[in-house]
Amino acid sequence: MTRIFGTVIIASILSLSCARMDQREARYDEKACPFCSTNKGVCSYCEGTKKCTFCDGTGTRTTVSPAIESEGIKRSSYEEKCPYCKGTGVCRYCEGSGKCWACEGSAQAGDWKFYERMKKMKESAVAAGAPAASDSAAR
Repeated sequence: MTRIFGTVIIASILSLSCARMDQREARYDEKACPFCSTNKGVCSYCEGTKKCTFCDGTGTRTTVSPAIESEGIKRSSYEEKCPYCKGTGVCRYCEGSGKCWACEGSAQAGDWKFYERMKKMKESAVAAGAPAASDSAAR
């Protein structure tokens, strides 16, 4: 009796676990832009606001040093022109369009030429003396 019961359970588990491959939906779209996957066609840095994320669109940044009482250092702050947008307040990645810089708002990465554009952006930023575009971790 337990043999039959065990056989029935194993057979039912096997029959329920098998799924036909042609009935499954593809999980990955190879033409989808990897940079704007959450909001299709929208700049992933400014989220479509068109404002610089480093200065919040004001053109100036306030830099604050922490107070370290054990060292006798007091808290201080100063304002400077935003080095990322050069004081314009415009997102440096989408250049104020609000569209994804990699796919130009189409949400499709057809030609993958955005790597060349990113390289040019970095070179021009370094030549101008501003931090490179990949320094977004400094936010």
